[in-house]
Amino acid sequence: MRQQINFYQGSFRQETPIFSSDVVTRAMVAVTVMMLLGYGYAWQRVEGFQAELKVVAQQEAAALERLETLRPIINSVTGEKSLSEQLEDALRTLEEKQTVLALVNGTTLGDTQGFSRHLKSLARRTVDGLWLTQITLSGTGEKTELQGLARRPELVPTYVQDLAGELPFAQQRFQQFQINRPEDTVGDVVEFYMNSEPFAPSGLAAVR
Repeated sequence: MRQQINFYQGSFRQETPIFSSDVVTRAMVAVTVMMLLGYGYAWQRVEGFQAELKVVAQQEAAALERLETLRPIINSVTGEKSLSEQLEDALRTLEEKQTVLALVNGTTLGDTQGFSRHLKSLARRTVDGLWLTQITLSGTGEKTELQGLARRPELVPTYVQDLAGELPFAQQRFQQFQINRPEDTVGDVVEFYMNSEPFAPSGLAAVR
């Protein structure tokens, strides 16, 4: 009589657990230790950040305190204006200086060579017995006012005709003439005044 036994059936196999309770316990302990170590490391980092933040806050407070100390000095130099207002003032000043520079370098003010041509012409046109005591030229060089003395009255129109031959005075017409005989002079000496600017309707010289 034969009897067959199937050892592949579960009732005949002895199953061995993969992890024993001891291994599981050790693993849990290891994980707990690692978590505690990670928590401690993180806490140290947080403490370091807090210390750095405290130092930065102290530096900021010191900077603000120093700024408040320097504010009166800054205000005494720059005034109470804000930075934007100070910038606007600086730009306005720069624009004004550029405008003046453009006027000087351009032709808006007239002869860019200045009054040298007029003075050279006056120096060339000399009349014996006549001399100038005052010369006034306008900013554009287009108007001239002359005062002087002459030994004889007829020397004055001669001098005016000579000036008409000079280019700076060729376009000017002396429309005001005054010839007086000073009381404290001897002989025929006269005092003359001439101006290229016309009279105003009131009879007085027009104001430049």
